[in-house]
Amino acid sequence: MKLPFSLSFGKDDAVKTGRFLLYFILVYLVFSMLAKGIVGIETIELWVAGNVLGILSFFGQTGTVSLAETALIQLDSGIAIEISELCTGLMETILIVGAIIASIGLSWKKRLIGAGAALIIAIIFNHIRIVITTLLILGTNDITLIEFTHNILFRITLLVIIAGLYIIWFYWAASTDSKFSKKSKKRLNNIKT
Repeated sequence: MKLPFSLSFGKDDAVKTGRFLLYFILVYLVFSMLAKGIVGIETIELWVAGNVLGILSFFGQTGTVSLAETALIQLDSGIAIEISELCTGLMETILIVGAIIASIGLSWKKRLIGAGAALIIAIIFNHIRIVITTLLILGTNDITLIEFTHNILFRITLLVIIAGLYIIWFYWAASTDSKFSKKSKKRLNNIKT
């Protein structure tokens, strides 16, 4: 089976990939330490829980947010929604922002624009994901559907969104950046055709 694009991986590509991975790991670790060490995971959990409760109010749901081991949204209807570190989407958000920032060879302006846009989109998508799961919990007693939606569908969707954001950003940044090499642009065009 012939692929619609050519795959080649030479020494230059290996060096660029290694450099990207090194920068990505460093950026990921720095952002992770900043988020968890300076801001604090409890603060992030409470922020997400407060935002989700605010969105749920548009659907007629009221309640309170508190902090025990994790942030807790206690709805007046009696349902409690726990917002743990995994629910915040922090890891996925740092992944996409880190990947964009680590994409050396593209201008800082493009990387900062992409990182900012990806940050906002990842946060919005994660909040919507939590709201939909909560509304599912409120609207059905089907535990299997709720667990499938929460544990599989939304986690896979979140990772697909992250990968898709990176691909869209990279294509935009590479095709509009005058610093991007002609060789890389040629490879990008070969992938399209």
